[in-house]
Amino acid sequence: MKHLLLGLFLVTQFSISQQNTAKLNPNSLRIELTNGHWFNGNTFVEKKVWVNNGILSFSKENTQNDTVIDLTGKYVIPPFAEAHNHNLESDYELEKRISAYLDNGVFYVKHLSSIKKRIDPLMHHYNKPNGIDVSLAHAPLTGSGGHPVALRKRFLGYGHFDGLFNTIEEIESHGYFIMDNEDDLKRKWNQVLSFKPNFIKINLLYSEEYVKRKNDTAYFGKKGLDPDLVPAIVAKAHKNNLRVSAHVATAHDFHVAVAAGVHEIAHLPEIHNGQSIALEDAQLAAQRGVVVTTTASLVTKNRKKPNYDELLGNVRSNLKILKEAGVTLAIGSDMYNDSSVGEFQLLHSLNLFSNLELLKMWCENSATTTLPHRKIAFLKEGYEASFLVLDKNPLQQIDDVNKSIKLRVKQGAILD
Repeated sequence: MKHLLLGLFLVTQFSISQQNTAKLNPNSLRIELTNGHWFNGNTFVEKKVWVNNGILSFSKENTQNDTVIDLTGKYVIPPFAEAHNHNLESDYELEKRISAYLDNGVFYVKHLSSIKKRIDPLMHHYNKPNGIDVSLAHAPLTGSGGHPVALRKRFLGYGHFDGLFNTIEEIESHGYFIMDNEDDLKRKWNQVLSFKPNFIKINLLYSEEYVKRKNDTAYFGKKGLDPDLVPAIVAKAHKNNLRVSAHVATAHDFHVAVAAGVHEIAHLPEIHNGQSIALEDAQLAAQRGVVVTTTASLVTKNRKKPNYDELLGNVRSNLKILKEAGVTLAIGSDMYNDSSVGEFQLLHSLNLFSNLELLKMWCENSATTTLPHRKIAFLKEGYEASFLVLDKNPLQQIDDVNKSIKLRVKQGAILD
């Protein structure tokens, strides 16, 4: 019998053979975890837990364990997730970004748009046992001259697409799909599906001014889909068992998206404009199970504006409307150099959510909207054995929860 000291944990009976490798994760161990307090969605309960083939069990004791870990009274929670970002498409400092996610306990990332030709060479970094798991929309749907056409054009000028595209016209159908009417939707839909997206992203920006902005070049990049086309897009996605995530800017965009039946709102609306969400729209979103990803920390980009405090106050007010209506909130930053930690910290600073609400938003809601078909985000029988062990009870002290991680386990394999 070998004795191995792993951080603060005493690990015993450590022996792994090829015959005992897991089906889910080839590095998975058969583990017995004792004296740990496990999060059950509301509180922490002391339990003995087993891991076999990368799966959790609270009742089926392993007949032989590779590893026994005494958790010495520490606290076990599901991993965190980042429900909105775009920072995994470039190889620039990619390992640093992946390490930042894992170091902070963020195992799952929802990538809201990407160019498939650009991200494909990097996919060997993702969706593997010792890395982060990602879901991808690839090219978003927008209107002529809409977001993100201007952004793609700017990046083309910076040389980000050298070797892939020479003109902005070549990027169309790779970096975005122009959908101005139902004929476009019918003609291009199979190409959208050919990229095998995990979900569909649509861009709604200032839809209340769609007619005004449609043909005005002054609004290049500051407009999106025809709001009347959105229900048809959602219906197409439903037929192909694809969820729809809507980028929104205004309260009216939020209204259009929720009324059309989208599954997710990718941004808190009115972050930069300072208007209120209609209560009836928030109530409808709750009734339909629509997830709203916060991205509230984007308001900090307005710090130098004289009305910053008003904008921050409006962000808090709209989050309160959503919370009180019962809308499911997920934590996502849309900040290139963040791993959803900064978003969590801003939400905590608003003094709007309890520690329990913040924990569930980051561990449960963010993960399930990122990878809705996986058995993750909960510490339940038969779920993936992915979890974080903390030396502090986050229901009592959550402000530095990511810094209190003592052990990271993904699909039954110890990452540390």
